[in-house]
Amino acid sequence: MKKLLSLLCATALLGSTAPVMVGCGNDEYYEEGATEIVIYLQDFEEWENNHTKQMINEFNSIMDDGIQLVPRFFQDEAYPDALSSARENGKAPDIFVCSYGNLYGTVVSKNHAAPLNDLLDRAYFDDIVDSVKPMVTFGDNIYAYPQLTEPSAMLFYRKSVLSKAGVTEAPKSWADLLDVCSKVKPVLKKGQYTLGLPINSALGWATYGLQYNASGNLALNDEWTECLVDTDGYRELCGLWYDLYAGGYVPAGNVSARGYNDIIEGLCQDKLAMTFAGSWSMATIVNSYGHLKDDIGYIALPTLSGNTGETTASNGGWTYCISSTSKNKEKAARVLEYLFCEDAARTARYFEAASYSKIAVNKKVQQHLTENVKDGFADWLQTVNAVAATAIPEPTYAWDISLSVSSMLEYMALNTNANKAKIIEEQISFCKEKIERLMTVQGPNPVFPR
Repeated sequence: MKKLLSLLCATALLGSTAPVMVGCGNDEYYEEGATEIVIYLQDFEEWENNHTKQMINEFNSIMDDGIQLVPRFFQDEAYPDALSSARENGKAPDIFVCSYGNLYGTVVSKNHAAPLNDLLDRAYFDDIVDSVKPMVTFGDNIYAYPQLTEPSAMLFYRKSVLSKAGVTEAPKSWADLLDVCSKVKPVLKKGQYTLGLPINSALGWATYGLQYNASGNLALNDEWTECLVDTDGYRELCGLWYDLYAGGYVPAGNVSARGYNDIIEGLCQDKLAMTFAGSWSMATIVNSYGHLKDDIGYIALPTLSGNTGETTASNGGWTYCISSTSKNKEKAARVLEYLFCEDAARTARYFEAASYSKIAVNKKVQQHLTENVKDGFADWLQTVNAVAATAIPEPTYAWDISLSVSSMLEYMALNTNANKAKIIEEQISFCKEKIERLMTVQGPNPVFPR
């Protein structure tokens, strides 16, 4: 039978050089003689870690399933090394978490994940929304069960600050955005900025939606055989970045300790009047700055044309894989069914705990959330769902290609004393040359078409 005890974590499973874990949960039910299913998890916000631990406790409280779920949490930077070390030592976890963008390049192409087609009931795959299913499917196989999606970028703003500047409507076009910035800047105090933007590596992925909005494509075509940055759309995007920094609207550095992931803190702490931020920011607002909730507005990012309903974000998020080397794949699959598939109300609890800042990927869960949305969140749920519905998947091409676009935009931000038209052409040309060199190493897309 299962009895309550403290489940101790041991890095010894990974060898003496393994990354240090940040914790493995609170008191948990332990079933003597049960098969241990080890699951590797990333250390996220406190509310999310607490929810995950609660779900694991509930799973382990089932007395007669013969499965003991053993969680191991790792900090962001330690997680990839932990997985690599475990695999090299022949002790890969039964279940591990992976982002959509890394699923093919770091997992599927290296045969680290078992196909789920014959491990889970077909009905559970049919329940995945159509926009997400291709993100976990390669060839004829589904290699991960998706947990969520979260739009990479939306526009959050302080209503009181815009009102003080005489702005009655949030910007819908890039031209509107620059106009609003020009009106808001004069009412700000020293140390306050008009707009927060992603910088450094976040710039590479948080602008996928804007890249697509401006050009109708990302840096490469789907076959990965042609670089597509030499377009009017990318020129417009470079120009936008130049103008925003030339106007002194954007801070030069991060306004939060974790950069873009927590950039919403800059808005809540009166450092920013507006900011680009991921949908997950709503959870931070509610949990840490609840007194400001009514003063914070949110819309999709402005589009180049000003038309609403266009793509302005990418859908990132997390999936759960079963290791190809697991000796207990069927029992690992049972864990995935419990967490994500069989009970819409149970799975929906995660999204409720997240203050609807993340998007459910199961049709039944989406329906449950819509029908049972908590007071005060109906408008937010409708808005974030609309952004997610038009968002594109994160590309799976080499990350260095995204960083090449990031470097191009950073150059525009740092060189606002130079001739705008001249450096746009120079940077488009340089970025294209750099990406084309990277393409010779990467080769064509091995899974196109999916």
